[in-house]
Order: sequence, then structure tokens, then C-alpha cells
Amino acid sequence: MANQPGGWFGKLSNLIIPASQTETSPVPAVTNKRMLDELVASFEDSISRESVGTSMLFNAHFLIILHPDTYEDRQNAFPVVVNEAVQAFKAVIDSRKEAYGRVSPVASSWFFKFGAGREFAGEPVTPTDVKVVGALTGILPGNVAANAPSEKVNVTRRVKLTNRYEKVDVDLSTFQQIDFREPGAFVVKFNFENTPVRVPAAGATKVAPATLPRSLDAGLAQISYYLAEQNKESSYLMRDREIVVARKESDNQHFPNYLLLESAYVSNPHARIRYDDATQSFQIASFSRNETRVNEKLIPRSEPASPQWVDLPGKSQILLNSMVTLTFQSNT
Repeated sequence: MANQPGGWFGKLSNLIIPASQTETSPVPAVTNKRMLDELVASFEDSISRESVGTSMLFNAHFLIILHPDTYEDRQNAFPVVVNEAVQAFKAVIDSRKEAYGRVSPVASSWFFKFGAGREFAGEPVTPTDVKVVGALTGILPGNVAANAPSEKVNVTRRVKLTNRYEKVDVDLSTFQQIDFREPGAFVVKFNFENTPVRVPAAGATKVAPATLPRSLDAGLAQISYYLAEQNKESSYLMRDREIVVARKESDNQHFPNYLLLESAYVSNPHARIRYDDATQSFQIASFSRNETRVNEKLIPRSEPASPQWVDLPGKSQILLNSMVTLTFQSNT
């Protein structure tokens, strides 16, 4: 009885060491639900931030950074969290369909990568932290050599201790301090149904949606390409009103409107080419940090969420990163 908390020994202990010093406040644990909530909040913010006009865009790549102890404790739940996150993302998209004309991601799959670290971007990572970094596409942590020149990637992350998100440029070398393990990487291919164009409000003029044929026998344009580092050439028939030029990777090979180039000198995505019905002409937008030239003229870089379109003559030469040559020939 003497050793019970309410006994004389406990009272004596409190005289020697005050109770306020012997008891510590419980530290809130990182739960599976909290990881899920952080992912969904980041995703919802990206829709509002990235969508433009009638196109719904959103982050598809997510890095989830945890303290090493938390990583070890939670790693068996990562597949379940990812599955629940994808289902939640789809539900959010369905709930917002009527506000947009179409779902227009610039990636082809959901990409999740969990990593363990004690510090990120100059801030400590504690056992109670869940840091979610989101981007439209193309976060490739851990692939930067130690002596490589600094390169930045535009990402979205939560401002510390607030519910506000911000777009920031993060140095890729920052990710070298995070232990990204293959068991913590997950890729889930998109599976969207075609999003119907929203119905106009009562009294508004109803505009019939333009039909975009998925397959045209003749094609809108022929694109021949040459990969200098491999001394390889081939061709691509542009059958879609809009195509994406990207590096060939496993997570984007199922998109029918992707021109995939097996070259390290091509970004992912690198550019988009579209046929503008209003002007009956072709246009191109570049997203690569490496230069893109049309007929020897350097064209500006823009973000995938807000492409800066440049006229593409019916017969053009497109040079990607000085190493990949596309010969564009319109068939219209």
C-alpha cells in the first residue's frame, strides 16, 4: 500500500520532485487518419490552385515526410493510407465535376512516396509531424548527385502550424536528407470516366460541346523525331486535338495522347501541342526547364497549369534540350 501513488511514498516523492516535473504532456501520435487527412487537404487545395478555365487540374505527385521513428511505426499502414487517399481524391473530383468542363491532369498516375528524415527545408521533423509535399508531376527525390548543380522544383506545402498552403520552389538537393525507400513508393494509374460538360444555367445559351475524335485515320499531323544520344529515329501520328510530349516512363505509357520519347534529355512533361479550332492552327507550350526551340527560336517556359501557347507553323522543326529533334508536318 505504501508504494501506491496515493500513499506516503508518493507524497514524499512530490515533496522532493514537484508533480509538474514528474509528469509530461502526452505527445499526439501520427495516426493513419491524420496522414490521410493531410493528403486530402493538400489535394483539395491543389484543385483550387491549379485548375484553370474549364479544366480541372490537381497535384498527382505527393511526398510524405515523417520522422524516422514515425516511419518505422506506420510503414505497414502506408498501402492502406494510399488506397484510401485515392478513393478520397476520386470522391473530391466527383463532387467538383459540375464546376469544370473536364478533368485534365498532366500526369498519368497518382504517385506517393513516403520518406524518413529529421530535417526538411531547414525545419526539424519531429515525431508528431506529417509533411506533405505535392506537385502536378515530376518530383524525383534522391536522383540528384551530390555535386550536381542546384535545381528547383515548384511544389505545394502547408505553412507551418496553419491551414494555409503555399507554392514554393524547393531545391532538389534538399531531398537528399530524406531516406526515401522503395517499399514506401506507390503508383496508382488514373481511371477517370470522361467528365461531361456542365449544363448551362436556365436561360443561358446552350453551346454544344465540340466532339474530339480519339482516332483520325489520316491524323492531324505527322511528327518525325530523332534521338541524338541513341542515334534513333521514328515517327508519331497526331490523332488527338491535343498531345503531351514527355519522357517515356512506366507511369505514363497508357495515355493514348502522349508522344513518349525514350531520352534523358526530355522532361516529364516537356511540352503540349494542340490544334486550335478557333484559329484552325497548331500551338505549342513548353514546360521544361531545359530549352525548347521552334524553327531555331527559343519559346518561353510556362507552368502546366497555365500554359503559354505559341504558334506552331504547319511545317516546323522543334528542338528539345538541343538533343531531340521533332519534325512537325500538319495534315490539315
